[in-house]
Amino acid sequence: MRIRRIDKINSPRVFFAVFLLAVLYYSISEAALESSVFSTASNESDYYASLVFSEKEWRFAQQFRKDLISLGERRSVVPGTLFYKYKPAKTESFAINSFGYRGDEIQPKEKDEFRIVVFGDSRIFGVLLADENTIPGALENNLKKAFPGKKIKVLNFGVEGLNFQRIADAAKHYYREVEADIILFDSGTSDINEAFVSGWRNLEPYDENALLPPAFGERPDEQLSAKIKLFNTIKLTFISDIAKFEKMSSGHDFVSVAISPEKIEKSDIFVKKLSENVEDVCLYFKERGVYAAYILPPIAQLHKPVSEIEGHLLFRHESFSPGLNLFSQRSWEKISEILAKKRNFKVIDLSMVFEGTKETMFYDGVHFTPAASRIMAHELSGKLAVIIEEIQNENAEKNR
Repeated sequence: MRIRRIDKINSPRVFFAVFLLAVLYYSISEAALESSVFSTASNESDYYASLVFSEKEWRFAQQFRKDLISLGERRSVVPGTLFYKYKPAKTESFAINSFGYRGDEIQPKEKDEFRIVVFGDSRIFGVLLADENTIPGALENNLKKAFPGKKIKVLNFGVEGLNFQRIADAAKHYYREVEADIILFDSGTSDINEAFVSGWRNLEPYDENALLPPAFGERPDEQLSAKIKLFNTIKLTFISDIAKFEKMSSGHDFVSVAISPEKIEKSDIFVKKLSENVEDVCLYFKERGVYAAYILPPIAQLHKPVSEIEGHLLFRHESFSPGLNLFSQRSWEKISEILAKKRNFKVIDLSMVFEGTKETMFYDGVHFTPAASRIMAHELSGKLAVIIEEIQNENAEKNR
């Protein structure tokens, strides 16, 4: 073999040759991918949402997303607290009031008005949903029909990405100012996802320069998003047959790998801590004379039978976070068991509200379809009607 001295190698020529080969390889690969069957596949959440929203609801949802993106970074922290809220805005599809929450400006409480404030995450905020299809909006309409002679107002204090600790801190911050008669808490998906990744954490207050996680519907890099979508589609295609076999052999309604001992420990700690946190917060408001209740909402992993679309979506989630589906199911079932035994505060367990419903309730595996949101509001209004009557009777006794 002939040996060449390194100083005799023409490095620029070699560099350009390698560079040209790399460009040629990339170009051929790109063309092959773009012209393949993968390029016409749709696996993004908007595709599935378009299948389950009505035509009118989907037109609204598209405008909603455009309006979200047009606002850029729309959230701001409240320094010294655990929560963040929205910056005031007015768009074609929704409004953010001066408090930093969805809806019209909050007026001083009227005489004889009964006010319910729902603190929650993006599912309470109502991503892609018209005001009347959000849980607070539909709940107000239902309660006005149930109590035609009563002034009932339901305020939407939902914000994307908040977990229970942050939601509870917002409630403590605002409950006097908004003059709440009933406070409702709704959380779940953010709590589960954070616990799955990093376990339970006692949060520290934000400072004014705090960085927030990416918001739902941020402006995407369209070219990069297309590339990521294409490669993810290819990946999902090649592991889907394995996933189908695993699902059949495991007996689960969805695809999930086994949970590691480390994740089981995280789940147990999360279940214990969240249950304690919910109890402490509800009792905090009870001691201050404000009725507070925790809504235990449904998650896609508890929907039986899971729809075909939800099955695809849960498979998609599992491919990025192996074990998440079983972790979510296990954690939420145990929390439901613990909270069902509580008698010193009110828990409204809606975790199985979609059981037996064959339609898709979670358009992206997390957020509610308009129909699902209305079902939630219907079930919740029935529970609250009883609570409102109890409060009215108690007040009548006190005034005698």
